[in-house]
Formats: sequence, structure tokens, C-alpha cells
Amino acid sequence: MKKIILLCVFNGLLLAETKSWDSHSAYLLPQKRWEVGLFQPFRFGYSETIEYSTFPLWFFVMPNASIKRIESDMAGFNTASRFKLVYPTPLLNMLARAKTGGMIDPNFQMPPMLGLSASWLMSKTIFPFVSPYSLIGLDLTLTGGLDLGITLGDLDPRSNIDLPLVYHRLGIFYNKWGIHTGLDVQKNLTEKIRVLVDLDLRLLPGLADIQINPDLAKLMGDYSLEHKLLLIWNKSDRFRIMTGYKFVKGTYPYGSDMRLLPYIPMMEKWVPIIELQWAGKRAK
Repeated sequence: MKKIILLCVFNGLLLAETKSWDSHSAYLLPQKRWEVGLFQPFRFGYSETIEYSTFPLWFFVMPNASIKRIESDMAGFNTASRFKLVYPTPLLNMLARAKTGGMIDPNFQMPPMLGLSASWLMSKTIFPFVSPYSLIGLDLTLTGGLDLGITLGDLDPRSNIDLPLVYHRLGIFYNKWGIHTGLDVQKNLTEKIRVLVDLDLRLLPGLADIQINPDLAKLMGDYSLEHKLLLIWNKSDRFRIMTGYKFVKGTYPYGSDMRLLPYIPMMEKWVPIIELQWAGKRAK
């Protein structure tokens, strides 16, 4: 059960022009509009240039916050900067237990840790003159950034969790830093149905240098290659449903591995992503 909870947390952190619903693009929510999902953050359009977001369900065990700000256009792209911070220590100490559900050796006390992430986003509609239902017109987003892991105390490398989506995100606290980059493509198939395909790469350069048994083949660092495909049904501008899958391939302390997610350990099978999202507008 703890594994499922942890995967839900970090999967939500991933699933996470004034276009609505485009949380991973350079576009911001319209002013006063809010959006929230089962595994998506609560987002709020504070102004025409600033958007705030947080994961409210996890805030008390893993405080987190994000701000996205519009920047000047570049090479025909709409651009934005995004800054995130997360404090995972309370959640990780909950998982450090000897009883059923423990995922970290209880002998390890997780010190205060603060994760910082800075991203640059560039979005553009390709062939905007084409009908929105044409197979040619696409919404493209490019992303790149730097992740920093600050620890205020000793952190044993053996305390990391070797799970997809989790290992490389916690890895910044052991490696001190990491790099992320990605590509998102969206396309309207009909008036209400939309498809999203993305490809993301996370790197932990030099992580092998601090591991107990360094491998020369890993001196370039561990990586996680993540691909997601979602089919989205927009019932209205206030509600939508998404379904699809996420594929993860990466290197871990035990070697290379790949996994199709979500994966239910008790059933030993993959099940499709099901996500519900709601939106509204705060009265002025």
C-alpha cells in the first residue's frame, strides 16, 4: 500500500496564450481560473503573468509549491519560467519503518531536505492556419531545467527508494543536482477529444561517484527516460477525463529496468491511467 501511495504522489508530480488545462506548457491559466485533479495539482491564475500551484492532498506530508511566470517571446515561441520547491522529509520518515509498508530501513533517519527546480518552457502552435481538427496542426512545448537537492544533515545513499518515478527524483538529494528536459505534443482529434504525447529525460550526472560500488560505465550518471500518452475528453471547460499510460526506462543501483505504469503489485498487471479534473473561476 505504501508503494502505491508513493507512486501516486510522484506520478501526480509529473502529470503536473491563456489556454486552460495546459499545465506543462508555457501558457498560463486565465486570471482567477482554478483547476484541480485527483493526481494533478491545484492551479490558480493569480494574474495575467503569474500562476501558482500546489498538491493539496500531499501538502501536510510533503509540502510543495510552484510558480509559473510569463517571459518574453523567443524565436516565435511563447515562453515561461517555472520554479518549484518540495520538502519530502515528513513523507520519507513515514516510510522509514520496520512494520508492514516500510520502504526505508528504520535505522535511517531522513534529514531535512529541500528540492528546488527551475524550468524554462517554450510553446508554439505549428501550422496555426490549419483547421484545429486537421492532423497537421500541433501544439508543441519544449522544456529544460536544473534540479537542486539541499540536505541539512547526513544522508545515507542506501536510503533511496529504487522505484520508477521515485528513484531519480529523490536522487537529486544524494547527487546534489540533476538535469531535466522534455518534449510535449498535443493535438485536437475532434471538438472534445485531444491526444497528448510526451517524452522526458532526467539525468543525475556523476551519481555513480558517490555510490558504494562505483561502476565506470555509469560515470555519466543515472538516467530516466519517461514517455506518456494520454487521450483526453473535454466535457466542458469545467470538467475533463484523461486515460492512457506512462512508460519508464532507466538505470538503477541494481541495473537497467523498464516499466509500464500504473502497475498494481498485488495484481501483477498494468492498468490504464484514469484522471479526473475540475475547473472553475473565482468570483471577483
